[in-house]
Amino acid sequence: MSLPLLAKISEYFPAQKSTSVKNMLIMSSAIFETESTNLNKVKRNIGKITGNLKSSPDANYKRSIRFFNLPDEEKRALMRTLVFLIVFLVGEKKKIKYLTLDGTSWEIGEKKVQLLTLCIVYEGVSIPLWWEELDKKGHSNTKERKKVIRQAGKVLNLKGLILLADREYLGKEWFKYLINKRVGFVIRLKENTYVEQINEASQRAKKGEIFQKARYSKLIAMAKWQRYKNVGLSKYFRIDQKSYTFVVIDNPKNDPKEPLLFFISTLKNKIEIVKTYPIRWSIECCFKHLKSNGFDLEAINLKAPLKIMLMMAIVSFLYVLCVIEGLKQLKKKKKSHYKKYKDGTKTLAVSVFAKGLDFLNNEFFDLESFLDFLYRLCVAIKLAISQNVQ
Repeated sequence: MSLPLLAKISEYFPAQKSTSVKNMLIMSSAIFETESTNLNKVKRNIGKITGNLKSSPDANYKRSIRFFNLPDEEKRALMRTLVFLIVFLVGEKKKIKYLTLDGTSWEIGEKKVQLLTLCIVYEGVSIPLWWEELDKKGHSNTKERKKVIRQAGKVLNLKGLILLADREYLGKEWFKYLINKRVGFVIRLKENTYVEQINEASQRAKKGEIFQKARYSKLIAMAKWQRYKNVGLSKYFRIDQKSYTFVVIDNPKNDPKEPLLFFISTLKNKIEIVKTYPIRWSIECCFKHLKSNGFDLEAINLKAPLKIMLMMAIVSFLYVLCVIEGLKQLKKKKKSHYKKYKDGTKTLAVSVFAKGLDFLNNEFFDLESFLDFLYRLCVAIKLAISQNVQ
């Protein structure tokens, strides 16, 4: 193990104890090597990572447990540092326009893990910005969503960004909170949601405003007409004096169970709303990479909420390293990066994350190479960390 290099890197984390930083880096390297968050698997690689082949798996497991048993304030401090690093690595805010929000859940024995996660969308990829372990079954409530937004806002100014979310993230109090935070949104609706409010808007419509005059049932009928199949219909309406845009459009997937798609948004342009919403799918891809297709987050054998959140911070940090390297590789524009279909369309042969993971697997041979990579990053962000991480 390179003690001088560890000491140098620890200097760039002034708010944390050097031993905590050292163990966090060892855990990160071992999790990357193992591609699993299960400490029973991770322990087998710690000796190889640190160069201490005489250390037993049992001793390495105890070391891992001690790390996750740090006082809660130290765990929170490490989380904040890793999240700050994630934000710094993806660049300036002007490159970020969208946020995605969703939950990912699984079970550990009888315990239900549910991570409510807010992501920034960077180069089309959702990257975790903040998360809360809800430690319960069922959907999140407004209070829990507000907490995620509030904590994320301490790391990144969210003003002017557009939140994309699925049908369970509704509610007038929630909408009002986002508007007050200057966060716009595009959220999918279930059919027959806000019918009363949409119909009330018909009474305020002026002569000649065809769509504004139309009631909910009429809009649904018109959306099935061929002329509106690809462009949809929109109407402005109010909830507690706040103005929103309702959009209904034909479902391009031709799903007989859901022939139409419905949206509510603070945006005004229906075309922008319809084109923007599919970006939300990137958070599903993110969860897949953190779990079954990447670092096997579901294999975690820790049950305390804050321990799970710290592990999420580590794998999110490793995930963003892979994404950044993947994007660098794709900029080389090799033909092998893409699949080409008969109709002329092209898609990535492998995901941005997978491309980066493959590249870094050839770069990280042991803790020394992992630390060297991080040290070069730390040199660039020393001042930013010192001024922003408390």
